[in-house]
Amino acid sequence: MPHVPVTAGLELIELQTFIVVAKARSFSAAAQQLHVTQPTITGRIHRLEASLGAQLLRRTTRKVETTEEGERLLEEAVKTLEGLSRLVDGFRKNARSGRQRVVVAATPTIAALRLPPIIQAYAERYPDVEVELLDLQYMNVLAAIDDGRADLAVLAYEGTDKRYRFTPLWHDDMVLVAPKGHALARRKSVNTKDMSSIALMVVDQYQGVRARIAAALQAQGLALPASKVVGNLNTLLGMLDAGMGVTLLPRSVSSRGSVAKHARIEIEGVDMTRTFGIATARSANPGASVQSFIRFLRQSDLHPQV
Repeated sequence: MPHVPVTAGLELIELQTFIVVAKARSFSAAAQQLHVTQPTITGRIHRLEASLGAQLLRRTTRKVETTEEGERLLEEAVKTLEGLSRLVDGFRKNARSGRQRVVVAATPTIAALRLPPIIQAYAERYPDVEVELLDLQYMNVLAAIDDGRADLAVLAYEGTDKRYRFTPLWHDDMVLVAPKGHALARRKSVNTKDMSSIALMVVDQYQGVRARIAAALQAQGLALPASKVVGNLNTLLGMLDAGMGVTLLPRSVSSRGSVAKHARIEIEGVDMTRTFGIATARSANPGASVQSFIRFLRQSDLHPQV
């Protein structure tokens, strides 16, 4: 039997994160480049170091430096991942050259509730075009555009990165949702002073909205308590159903399924609106199929039903 190399416990995303941190010499710069939070970056590095049993990075007061072990890993990881990237790109180019194909990346809620009927309607009108939907966590959606896995993304984009072109499609605002029996469940609204005593549970992708609330409180000399952050919306909804705390949800989601049994509370004094739309790489030269699908999206009714 031929020998198969084994790298037990190693995850590609952790190696990729290590390379970005090592080259940027900064955890915060790496978080911005990878479109994730700094604690996410720190967690990935800690898991990689624990898996290898070696310290790879050393923080100083001004920057991050690689250790001797880190330098060795950096050299080999860059060569390995660059080779793998070239191979994968070749496969994808060959696959796309043989058929008309559009790859759309979207966050879970949009992928589940908004896009399927649109993609089905498009397929009926243009049966020669294959549309693939990538259901990804928020942190990975823009990364899919960066590395060529997706032609476009549909998400709530609040960034200002000039690498992307963003076309708004619809708006949806966020509301506070409290489980039945919670002290806030009888309230119709809360203000910023009220929010200073509410420890939220939030999905990582809603951190931008949480930051708006924190900024509004800070302007009044108040502080928002630390939040419990989870990576998956289903996890958050399970915690809500279990009565573990109060959360932020899009208004359209708060009125669906089992979530509707909980109390929906308005937050006064803070702009809670999020803009959803199409993100594409500014440097991309989309083909006819991608342009056709984007036009179809812009003409479709994607507004949330509440």
